[in-house]
Amino acid sequence: MKKFFIIGLGNFGFNIALTLVENNCEVLGMDSSRDAVQHARDFISHAIIGDASNKEVLESLALRDFDGAIISIGHDMGASILISLYIKEIGIPRIIVRAVSEDHGKILRMIGVTDVIFPEKDMAVRVANKLALKNAMDYLPITDDYGIIEVTPPKSFIGKSLKDLQISTRFGCQIIGLKYPPPGEVSPGIEEKKYKIKIAPTAHDVISADAIMIVIGRHADIDRLQGTH
Repeated sequence: MKKFFIIGLGNFGFNIALTLVENNCEVLGMDSSRDAVQHARDFISHAIIGDASNKEVLESLALRDFDGAIISIGHDMGASILISLYIKEIGIPRIIVRAVSEDHGKILRMIGVTDVIFPEKDMAVRVANKLALKNAMDYLPITDDYGIIEVTPPKSFIGKSLKDLQISTRFGCQIIGLKYPPPGEVSPGIEEKKYKIKIAPTAHDVISADAIMIVIGRHADIDRLQGTH
């Protein structure tokens, strides 16, 4: 079982903790707010009140055998940097920190933080691309030029197999998965967990009218695919 230490149990940190627990991970959460800790105790493995910017507090927790630490303490950039440094010195192998600015992110990388994330920026980019791309159901950026996009199939794709469609040859991208709603239901509004997902479909899989294609490739190539009638 993987073990994670989460500092900051606000909305962002709490939801990461909750999702890790749902994925059978052990989670130790810390926050200076008694109310946040009391709320989290009902949902995660362990939750304690503490000041993570105090190095002695961190050293008293025996964190060396943890797989990762997630630091999400709002907009206190100074505390975030200090805590990241202490966690690095303790020896936790993976450190994920929520950054509030590009300069904050640069400093975090300089001291050895393994993952710097910008939740608001990342979500804004994801939503904007989802809105801008034709027929896009969801979007996950990989690089500036590449992404994974869930799209409804063009009408000309319906009833044809992946072998017939020759996606990679014609468009330069790949279908890496197909999603199907439960029988008798249409795609919009269905909870994500109710979909049946087939990863790495074969050449003989046929695109049905209710399918959602999970496509990976360059944005320009996927856009060209989506422009097909």
